[in-house]
Amino acid sequence: MKPTIFVVEDQNDLRESICEELERSGFNAVGAPHGEKALSLLHRSGSRPALMLLDLLLPHKDGWEVVASMKADPKLRSVPIVVMSAVPPQATSLQAQGVAATLPKPFTMEELLFVITRFVKPKQSAPAPRER
Repeated sequence: MKPTIFVVEDQNDLRESICEELERSGFNAVGAPHGEKALSLLHRSGSRPALMLLDLLLPHKDGWEVVASMKADPKLRSVPIVVMSAVPPQATSLQAQGVAATLPKPFTMEELLFVITRFVKPKQSAPAPRER
C-alpha cells in the first residue's frame, strides 16, 4: 500500500501540482485548502497519514492551529509535519512545536521530494521480470 501524505495548501494550483507529483512518485496524496478541512479529513479517514505537508498561512485554521490539534491527538501526535512557508519561522520555534522540517517557498519538486523521503519512502512498483 502506498503511504498517504496530506497536503494542506490554500493555493489551489500549488496544492494540485504537489498532489500530482506525489502520486507520480509512489505516494497517495490527500489535498486540503485549509486547516479546518485537513483536520476533518484526518479525523474522518480513521487512518494515520505517513506525513503532513502544511502551509502556515491558511484561512479558517492556520498551520499552527493544525500543528497544535495534531500534537494533542494521540493518534496523530507522531505524524511528521513538514511546514511549507514563504516566511519560515525560526528553527527553535519549529522544534518546540513538534515540526519535523521546513521547506521554504518557492521550492522545486525535487526539493520537496528530497525532504519528504527523509521521513517516508514511496511504494516502489514491483520490478519488471528480467528477460532470459
